[in-house]
Amino acid sequence: MSAVDFAASELRKLILSDQIPSDERLTESSGAAILGLSRTPLREALSRLEREGLIEKLDGRGYKVRNFGLQDIKDASDLRGLIEGYAAGRMAANGPSDAAKNAIEASIEKTGAILDGGPLGVTEIGIYQEANTAFHTAILSDCGNRFASDALQKVQQFPILPPGAFAKLGTKVNRERLRLTVGHSQHVIIWDAIQHRDAIRAENAMREHAQAPLRYAELFLGADAQHLFPEAFVGDDAQ
Repeated sequence: MSAVDFAASELRKLILSDQIPSDERLTESSGAAILGLSRTPLREALSRLEREGLIEKLDGRGYKVRNFGLQDIKDASDLRGLIEGYAAGRMAANGPSDAAKNAIEASIEKTGAILDGGPLGVTEIGIYQEANTAFHTAILSDCGNRFASDALQKVQQFPILPPGAFAKLGTKVNRERLRLTVGHSQHVIIWDAIQHRDAIRAENAMREHAQAPLRYAELFLGADAQHLFPEAFVGDDAQ
């Protein structure tokens, strides 16, 4: 990994984890100090993050973290659904490789075991997240179109609600289990459609699944979604 790639990756993580406030000026010098690098790779890393839409250039020197509103997250979710739905349909039409088959079935087995087990904790959710990522990665990487993964990379930079947000739930954890159970069940349905070479059903099921994280939080957590995840409900359009 080049110094530029490293700088962009580390800054991206800090931004998406809210460790760089939106009102803080981000410059080559401050970024270099944070990461312990020279200013040279920071120049290109900051330009890259600006192109991705995570930061915006200030009138003077430097950048600031872009604020995301509810509509931004909905728009990103819509695009994610289109791309991942396409990938699932392509995999169903072409048939999965043995490697993809093994990865998907292992993922479904892990998420099912987590939901069938005891109380949800940090360890359990970590395993669930890793398995969930493996499911989606296997379909994107094996769909027969390498540009699908490239197209999704930019969309994934936006702060779409992560499964691990359950940590803020407290007594609402049972409803979060329900939300994750729906996600696991959809994986089972998508995989069934792929195995039966039903491209239309696979695409539609994946599109519904990939577009829905924020909407599902609203459905299963109700008004608590806005209070527990205020970063997803920025602006006057929050309901």
